[in-house]
Formats: sequence, structure tokens, C-alpha cells
Amino acid sequence: MKTFPKLAIYGGPKAKKMICKEKRRFDESELRYLKKAIEQNTLFYGFGKMVKTACEMMKKYTGMPYVVPCSSGSAAIHLGLIACGIGPGDEVIVTPNTDSGSVLGIIEEGAIPVFCDCDETLQPTVESVKEKVTNRTKAIIVVHLAGYPAPVDEIVKFCKTKKIGVVEDCAQSWGTKLKGRLVGTFGTVGAFSTNDFKHISTGDGGFVVTRDPDLYRRMSNYSDKYYDRLFDGSLRQAHHGMNYRMSELQGAVAIAQLKKVNKITAHYHELGMRLEKGLRHLKGAHMMPSISGAYSTYWWTALFVEPDQMSVSRDELVKALQAEGLGVGSYGNYDLIGRKLFQERVARPWLRDNRKFYPFIQPDGRSYTYSYEQTPVHKRMLETGIVISVRNSYTNKDIDEIVGGILKVFDFYRKK
Repeated sequence: MKTFPKLAIYGGPKAKKMICKEKRRFDESELRYLKKAIEQNTLFYGFGKMVKTACEMMKKYTGMPYVVPCSSGSAAIHLGLIACGIGPGDEVIVTPNTDSGSVLGIIEEGAIPVFCDCDETLQPTVESVKEKVTNRTKAIIVVHLAGYPAPVDEIVKFCKTKKIGVVEDCAQSWGTKLKGRLVGTFGTVGAFSTNDFKHISTGDGGFVVTRDPDLYRRMSNYSDKYYDRLFDGSLRQAHHGMNYRMSELQGAVAIAQLKKVNKITAHYHELGMRLEKGLRHLKGAHMMPSISGAYSTYWWTALFVEPDQMSVSRDELVKALQAEGLGVGSYGNYDLIGRKLFQERVARPWLRDNRKFYPFIQPDGRSYTYSYEQTPVHKRMLETGIVISVRNSYTNKDIDEIVGGILKVFDFYRKK
């Protein structure tokens, strides 16, 4: 009879013996460019060189001719929606397994988020998108989740036939490619984040890329309170806009970080591939799959438990894995449908009449509700998923210990 190592949750030794020390993300290179920013005696992007230099680097990195810097990834997505001409009453399709930053711009414009289902890759499919398209659909936000590419080429091809804009949300997918091409370069616009919880960081910040010069001008002006500063030099605000400007300090850090981005994302890719290889023959769960032609940069990854093969629940498995010293958690955090915003449909609770339900209840009487029955695959993934952290500071030994801990726990709890 096979014997199993005693689990840490029952007093046994931890599988992950090493405490992983975080790498320093910022060093002398960031300090050098910050010093240059200070020496300019201005931290405003319109007068300084840091943000402009970072934008030139983004052009080279993505191969896209136009780049708009901004204050956050959420702002980048909002600018992408502005590029697509989103307005009150329009519908925007997006998957529900994403951060709220993917949908805030939709609501801000008085448009309606419409959730399409994902498949087991956690990405939208062209079929799930088609099911949600109506004559009011104006744009689709394709979220490249966790450093894995969505089938954006197929979605863009379909959207062109319907004249629907495509905003690529690349916040978690720096360096991610589909069929050799960087994500963010397929759609109408690509939105990138440099928030502190991304592959590269400026604390907060973002970039939007496009091939269309007219959309570039619209987004650039909208991000700067609609001053036409970079084009005709006008300081008159011709139209409504937001203040989404990136500062020279953020731009300075972005220069240093963009010089490191390829090395950083290549390391994430190598770690993720090693993790996948180690868990290839795991029984009782399966790894989050990739679509054909994917080059993933594994901001995180996930296991999906096969409940009929296990003697305990997903949540009990998570507790046992955490006791082994592994950085794991329930996938349930990646869900918008269950949030109060979408269940109560109150976007602005400080308003005392029906306006607080806007845009979910439209002036023309249209009413939008949200339930898990609308996205059954997403629901199943929420119930069975375990998120595995991947960090730039991990070494091959860290990955091997993570693999060993997962195999140890699943071997112990698998039905015999």
C-alpha cells in the first residue's frame, strides 16, 4: 500500500522550505532617470522629456505608431472606449472574470457592461461574443487575463464585419503574444497598465496604443482636459475631457522599467512553463490551458479541481496548500457578477432617485440584470479554480517546491 507524506496542515513538514525574498524592482536606473526629471525643473509632461521618451519606447516596444500616456490602466481602458465612440445607452461586451478597472469607463460614459462567457482558458471566445451582440453593441473589451492571450485575432475579424470597436485590456499581459504578435496590437486600441501590481510598475500609470491618427488625437486631448496641446498648441478646451495625464516622475520610472520589460516577461514565461511541465500529469485537477499560438507571461496561473476525483472541497485544498507554504488562493476573487455594483445595480448611491440605477436602468426603460446563469462556464471556474501566484523573484527551485507541494496535497486527498 502506498504511503503519503504527512501534510503540513496536520503537523508535517512544509513542502516549500524557502521563504522567497522579493527582488528589488527599482534600482539605480530608476533613480538616475528620476534625478534627470527633477533637474528639468518641471514635472509636467508638456514641458519635460521623460513622458515623451517613454512614449517613444512604447512605440518601439509595440510597433505601434501612436502612444498616449495616462495615469492608470483604468484610464487607458476608458480612453480606448472614448476612441471607439462609446456613449450613453451603448452596450460594451466584456468577460466578468476581470478587475473592475476593465468596466469603470463603460459606466462612466453611461454605457452598459454586457458580460459574455469565457471558456476553460478563462478568455472570451468569438462564439461567446457573438451571442451577446445586439444592434446597440458599440465595442468589446478583450481582456488578456493573467498573461495569457485571448483569441483576439478571431474576435477582431468578426468585429470588423459589424463595425464594432475592440479595446484590448493588456494590464496583466506585458510581453504576451499570439502567433508571434504582441497583444495590444490587434484591436482598435491596446491598453496597458503600469500599476504596482503588474509586470512593470511606475506606481500607477498606463499607455494606450493605436494605429489611427484621428483616434490618437482624440484620446490625447481627452486625457488632457481636451487641451489640443500637442497638435495646434491651443490652450482652449474645445470639448469635455478628463485629467488623465502622466507626470514626469512616472515617465522617468517608465523609461527604466521599459528597458527591463523583455527580461522580466521572459523570466515569467520560463517560470510558467516549468510549472506547467511539473504539473502535466497531475491527477484531480488540470492546469489553466492556453489557446493555440500562445506565448504566455504568467502574471498568475490556475488549477481547476475535478471534484469527482477529490475527497475534499476546493476550499479545503486551498487551506492545505497554503499550509505547505504555497502562494495560492481561491479563484473566486476574479468575479464582477457577484459584486454589489452588479447585484444591486446602484452605481451612484449618493443620488436619491432612479438616477442612482443609471446606466443599468436606461431612460428609455431598458433594464439590465446580471446572474451567473448568463455565464455558466465562468460560474464553474469560480467554483473549482485555485490561483497560483507567479513572481519575478521566483527561481527554478521555488517552482519545483511549489510543484512538489501541489502533488503532495493532491496525492493525499485524491479518492483512492
